[in-house]
Amino acid sequence: MPGKKELSLLPNEANQNTPLARLLRWLTTVGRFIIVFTELIVISAFLSRFWLDRKNSDLSEVLRQQKAILNSTADFEKEFSALQTRLKFISTFFQKQPDYPGTIKSLVNTVPDGVFFQTFNLGQSETDPSRLISVLSLYTYQEDSIISFITNLTLNPDIDSVNVRRIEKKAKDNKYYVDISLTFKKNDKSKSFSQL
Repeated sequence: MPGKKELSLLPNEANQNTPLARLLRWLTTVGRFIIVFTELIVISAFLSRFWLDRKNSDLSEVLRQQKAILNSTADFEKEFSALQTRLKFISTFFQKQPDYPGTIKSLVNTVPDGVFFQTFNLGQSETDPSRLISVLSLYTYQEDSIISFITNLTLNPDIDSVNVRRIEKKAKDNKYYVDISLTFKKNDKSKSFSQL
C-alpha cells in the first residue's frame, strides 16, 4: 500500500515573506475588517428598523388625526367661504347703491311746517344710476309754506335741480297742490352714513 501523503494548507515558514504570501495576509486581514464593518452596518440597520417602525407608526397616527381634524372642519370651511363670498357681494352691492337714507334725511330737513306729502317717489336716474331723482306730490293750506319749501329745496346743497311741475289751488278744500321733481347731486355714501 502506498504511503499516505499529507496535505497542509498552512504556509511554510520559508514562504512567509514572498510577495504572494504577503498579499494573501493583507487580503485576509482587510477582508476580516470589511466583513466586521459590513456586519456592524447590517446589525445597526436591523436595530434602527425598530426605531424607524415606531416613528413611522407615530407619524401615521398623527397624520390620521390631522386628516380627521381636516375632515371635521371641511363643512365649516365651506360655510365660512360661502359666507365670505356673500359678505363681499353685499359689500360691493351697498357700495354701488346710492345713499337713500342720507338723501331722505336731507329732504326731510328742508320741509317746513304745514307741508303734507301725498306721494313720495325716490329712485335712481335712468341716465346716471349714481344719481337719485325724486317726484313729490304734496299739499299745503298756506302759500307761504310752498314758497318756503321751494326756497329750502333750491338752497339745499344736496339737491342739484328743482323742477316745479304743477301748483294748483282747489277752491273747494282750500288746499294748494304741488308736484315737484328733484335731482340730487352725487354724494359720498360714507360721509352721509356717518352723519346719520
